[in-house]
Amino acid sequence: MSLGLGSDFGRVETLCVGALAFFLIFIFLPPVYVLTYAFGAGGLDDHGTRALINSFTVAFVVTVVDLLIGLPVSWILARGRGLRFRQALDTLIDMPLVVPTAVLGISTYYFWGDGVGSLLGVEGGLIGKGPILLALLHIVFTFPYVVRSIVAAISQLDRNHEQAATMLGAPPFTVFRTISLPLFRAGVVSGAVLAFTRSLSETGATLMVAGLYSTAPTTVVALKKAGDISSAAAVSAALIASAVIVLLAARLLSGGFRVPVVHVWPQAERTLGRGGMGVRDVISAFAVASLVLAPTFYIVLKGVGSVHQAAFVSLISDWTLLSSIIVSFVLGFAVTAINLAVALPLALLVSRNIFRAGPAVELLSEVILIVPTSALGLSIALFWGHLKLAEPLMLVFAHLSFTFPLMLKPIAAAFSAVDPGLEEVARTLGARRLTVFKTVVYPLIRPAIVAGVIMTFMRSLSETGATLSVSDKVKTVPVLLVDAFMGGKVDDKTTLACILLFTASFILIMALKAADKKNAKR
Repeated sequence: MSLGLGSDFGRVETLCVGALAFFLIFIFLPPVYVLTYAFGAGGLDDHGTRALINSFTVAFVVTVVDLLIGLPVSWILARGRGLRFRQALDTLIDMPLVVPTAVLGISTYYFWGDGVGSLLGVEGGLIGKGPILLALLHIVFTFPYVVRSIVAAISQLDRNHEQAATMLGAPPFTVFRTISLPLFRAGVVSGAVLAFTRSLSETGATLMVAGLYSTAPTTVVALKKAGDISSAAAVSAALIASAVIVLLAARLLSGGFRVPVVHVWPQAERTLGRGGMGVRDVISAFAVASLVLAPTFYIVLKGVGSVHQAAFVSLISDWTLLSSIIVSFVLGFAVTAINLAVALPLALLVSRNIFRAGPAVELLSEVILIVPTSALGLSIALFWGHLKLAEPLMLVFAHLSFTFPLMLKPIAAAFSAVDPGLEEVARTLGARRLTVFKTVVYPLIRPAIVAGVIMTFMRSLSETGATLSVSDKVKTVPVLLVDAFMGGKVDDKTTLACILLFTASFILIMALKAADKKNAKR
């Protein structure tokens, strides 16, 4: 096997072996350790079973709504090149991906309560805590996963089939339903799985709006705090097993799933294609604006008009809140740096299939990606608990696990796109291994590294479930925001902290967009 590295191949092998060992010991095994622990914990009790059913119900409803709205919006983003608002919409839809879910929880709660309620003149808010508000919140942060997956799939379609059908007189809606949709079905399945598992995983924001409606992740946190580790392990094991089953089912569906095409109604579909497309766009835009964008940005609109200079002074003088912000950023930077150091050689292993371990590592990283973080945190606490590690170190281990796939996937994809022949040529001309990487490989994969760094950092910054499961004393800013909200202490100072986090998220998403644009130009 040639990597274009000549005599340095042994050094590359060594790096890959070290990265693989680190991945297995520190990234993969701790999150799934709870499965072995749960074998002696007994089955689920009635409360755990009900919580698991609630989680699946919410996740299913949220995924269906995401698909109904996401399909037309994805088509607009992928094919509406001439639309002026397309670029802005493309950026705005990504915001819930990077904004901490604790901030989204507060913003969504006030939007559907104070915001819409006061607009309609409903005292006490339009929608209170419970399953409806919970589903509305989960739609906000799962919707981008559906859109991104479907847009990527549509962008890869060969338009010749669609053009041929159009030339033969097929209406636009018929072309979409009978030709385009079956061709990008894998993107639909992938987006649905990501949305479903992300909804199944969320903890912190769920605690804010669920009220008395228990879900599996919040139940894990509650049982762990109560000291009932056996029951918490049983619920965690059920969550992990469910997520893995969903992943395996999705892999099977993406290859064998077929979109049924039974009948074609030319006249009706021609009428729908003429007048319905505009209506579709208006309905889709309204749905995205009201269900996703408005709840995401409401905290900023609300805070800008109400936060005064005194809030800045109060924030700076509040050491508890300020220290939690510092802890969150230091933790995010540390986790990002470690993940990057391990992901670079492991991405090379995956992309070049060194030791023929690439597909296995890729599958294991996908398993970690879909493991609910509250279950992941409990598993890590049990795995490392006998060593009595300090809480900050436990937090680092927990955040390493659930963020690592976000670093690995884009870098591995970038490595796969690099022609090994370029490296061979540079080595033939006498360039050293480090010189080849710096001058040939790194410029090509740099946008992917930037994307991985930003996604990893923001995912660490926003996490609540895993943090609550492994730490009692160390408070990150999302945990502190959840505590403040649950205690009814969301004042101007807390709102200002939300705005600052939101602003940081916006800056980073713009940097991510710039990296993607640079990558596209290459």
